[in-house]
Amino acid sequence: MRLATRLAFAIAAFTAIAATQNIPQCAADCLAAGLKNSTCTATDVDCICADKTLMANVEACSLGACTVIEGLESQNATATLCHWPVRDKSLIAPIATAVTGTLALAFISIRVVDCAAKKEFKWADLCAVLAFIFSLPMDIFEFFMMGSGMGKDVWTLTEKQITNTAKAISYIPAIILTKVTIVCFFLHIFPGPRFRLLCQGTIVHCFLFMISTFITEILTCIPVEEAWSGWKGESTALCYNSNSFWWAHSAINIATDLWIIGLPIPMLFGLQLKTSKKIYLVLMFSIGIVITVISIVRFSGLLKYSTTSNLTYNNVMVATYSVIECNVSIMCCCMPTLLSTLRRVFPTIFGSTNRSYNYNYNYNNTPFLDTNEIQKSVTHKVTYTTPDGLEDDVVELVDRGEDYPRRK
Repeated sequence: MRLATRLAFAIAAFTAIAATQNIPQCAADCLAAGLKNSTCTATDVDCICADKTLMANVEACSLGACTVIEGLESQNATATLCHWPVRDKSLIAPIATAVTGTLALAFISIRVVDCAAKKEFKWADLCAVLAFIFSLPMDIFEFFMMGSGMGKDVWTLTEKQITNTAKAISYIPAIILTKVTIVCFFLHIFPGPRFRLLCQGTIVHCFLFMISTFITEILTCIPVEEAWSGWKGESTALCYNSNSFWWAHSAINIATDLWIIGLPIPMLFGLQLKTSKKIYLVLMFSIGIVITVISIVRFSGLLKYSTTSNLTYNNVMVATYSVIECNVSIMCCCMPTLLSTLRRVFPTIFGSTNRSYNYNYNYNNTPFLDTNEIQKSVTHKVTYTTPDGLEDDVVELVDRGEDYPRRK
């Protein structure tokens, strides 16, 4: 009888403590039930907070007994009661966005200026500009999410903040258009019919992949708005498993990157070039490997935190990698244009694109020793100057022989 009285008193004492910390009744009941199998008393807060087994049992009980909002409220109250440190990674994504976004803006600006200087605008240029335009909302949204609690523990946020961070703007069009830009560059460099057919097929794949995944992402839930408000667990909307979608998207995205990286390599090794030049060209065309590495890191983050209940804190790095991947992709697809511009601005360092060659030789035909015969002397002078209208991103894909006209 005394034991029952003491237990009832302890539970009542803990309930009073829970009330002062705004712990929902469902969580308080779970904790009271857990204390029956614990060595801690209801008034020993330090013991309760240090008992990891007790806290794990209470959390498991709360997931079934409480609503999502009540669970977050109890987690927040527990964090306050146990003096958990306040964690904040909200500056990581905005800083990464500011740095890579500024560089992407600089690269795309150089590309547009280069197009204006040459007075022509190709499909590759259009895709690059569109990729940058699509990336802008995503970059801006990263700063908006910082104010909405991205990078902080989800239980420290309000309902409105959590809903806002769920309204992620897709990076799908931007990332796919950068791939199309790179493939269009390959089409410009290599004229072979079979290679062009492969490139055209790759472009079709990219556009179909972009359209299908973009529509699928929009229709995560029906009705659509439940995609960002359904986290409360109170919705009856029809939704598919978004984790499976993003896993599949990332896997196909990485496979496409690897395909595009490998696409020109057989063509490069088949050229009449020295081995050193072949290696240089392979490295130049394989700059996309940087994008692939970032995609793989992002994919690992998706796998690791797909089942986390603390999305706003744990997924901040996934959001950061998405922005970095997109902006670095824009920079990579503008690399050839950057080299072209550097050649014009610093011709002595990077080499001028206006090439001039002189080749002189004398040819004397004296078949007879008799000085009374007619003597014939022929002098040839060859000068070759690349027209101003020639493409600045043209790469010499054949080694010139020893007798070929050389640069002045």
